[in-house]
Amino acid sequence: MGRNIKEKQMFNVGVSQTGNVNVMTSDKGGLTNEQISDLAVDKIVSISDQAPPHIRQQANQFREHLKKVLYHYLLLARKEERASIVQALRSSGQKETAEYIRRL
Repeated sequence: MGRNIKEKQMFNVGVSQTGNVNVMTSDKGGLTNEQISDLAVDKIVSISDQAPPHIRQQANQFREHLKKVLYHYLLLARKEERASIVQALRSSGQKETAEYIRRL
């Protein structure tokens, strides 16, 4: 008595190409505002090697401007977050801890 085994293909896995992946590490703390700005700009702006030189130049200028804007707002966001933390600590009676956080 022989077995009759049929193979059934449940699904087909195709190969696709994805964009570049950037990895950044840091020592003794989190990423800096500049590193985060660089990561964000790399995700937002992509410049083709085949683009005409004047287009690449314009795209690079936009990229640098965007990096400065992101950096500015990252600084602001961190400052505002610390202010919110300080206020929450003060409200809960932890004035000394609030002062330490405020000085960061």
